[in-house]
Amino acid sequence: MTDALCRTRVRCGIRAGTSALIGAVLFACSGSDNKSLARPAARETIVADTAPTAPTAAPLPREPLSIDTANTRTLELWSLDLEPARQVDETRRIVVHLQADFALVPGFNVATLLASGDGTRLVLLIAWRDSLAATTARPLVLSWLRAETDTAQQRIRTGSATRRVLVRKTVGTPPQFTDAAMMLLTRYAMKPGHSFGALAALADSNLATRVLQDTSAQGGASLAAADSGAVYTLTQARNATALDPRLFGGGARPFWAPFAVREENLLAVVATIFGR
Repeated sequence: MTDALCRTRVRCGIRAGTSALIGAVLFACSGSDNKSLARPAARETIVADTAPTAPTAAPLPREPLSIDTANTRTLELWSLDLEPARQVDETRRIVVHLQADFALVPGFNVATLLASGDGTRLVLLIAWRDSLAATTARPLVLSWLRAETDTAQQRIRTGSATRRVLVRKTVGTPPQFTDAAMMLLTRYAMKPGHSFGALAALADSNLATRVLQDTSAQGGASLAAADSGAVYTLTQARNATALDPRLFGGGARPFWAPFAVREENLLAVVATIFGR
């Protein structure tokens, strides 16, 4: 693999240990340890056995992922819980697999890997040409991503049994996963018996407050799990510490408390892999 397939994007200020992530991604992109994984044969099998989903369609653009309502690509969001000591190794392992397995998979457009500052989370966003391409590649993703496969447990933990997300709306500049991008990812997992519509409307309102009142926020987007089990908001930050905590929706009675359980992470883009 060449470095052209792996565009490294890192925000060094998120935490002192991020330099280790930089080294892991650069090492993975160099291809120096790809031989030990013996991945090329597996990749050739995928290409041979999987028919392109849209043979006559124009090639997808090789540009960083952006979250926009005008974007027709199918999006998947994979959130991985980690032991802090494992984040660097998992980052390198995931980047190597994305290079070896995904670059030639029909319908794959772009994947962006983000890391949390405390070392306990990786988030992988994958954009596919359409839902058929995403569904066809699902066994390949699950074969090495080490993600939760028990949908019942996944629903208990995250509120949703699906990784597919739909863009609901954007506020300000749509989030773009470019060089040094910092993202505040908030997940609202629905509590049983409550209204998804009410939670989504309140999350949208809170996102608008963050983006419009905090000059450190460049823009934001709200997304919904395809099964309406969770709402996600993404706020693009200008740096790791500038977002105003008073606008994070806290207080004595947070708006989400009756409807959902909230989880929030500040993330930095550490790698972007493009399809060919």
